[in-house]
Amino acid sequence: MRRDDTDIFADKNEGKVLIMDNPFAQTNASHLLIPLMDMAKKSNTQLICLTGLGGESIYNRFDNIYVLNLIAASLRGGTQYLKAEHKRGKEPDELVTARIEVGDQMELLF
Repeated sequence: MRRDDTDIFADKNEGKVLIMDNPFAQTNASHLLIPLMDMAKKSNTQLICLTGLGGESIYNRFDNIYVLNLIAASLRGGTQYLKAEHKRGKEPDELVTARIEVGDQMELLF
């Protein structure tokens, strides 16, 4: 079988990043999180998971934990920003900040 040069996932050693919104839903049971983390490790995938859940069963599955809080800006009414707090893991060598402004947001159909 020939290798497809257009397949971006063909090189299994190449790292990937997967951003997931609320992947745990209401699940924080340790035995249910193990398969997700094992699959990510075997496929050399870094998981970035955004969730409102916490607790040791979730925190113990990750090497680095950052908590993001939405803060209302005091100078511009209606403007909010994210404040990051590093909770666990190796300190970053360099932290780069970015400013993103969301204008009009389309309604989602689902």
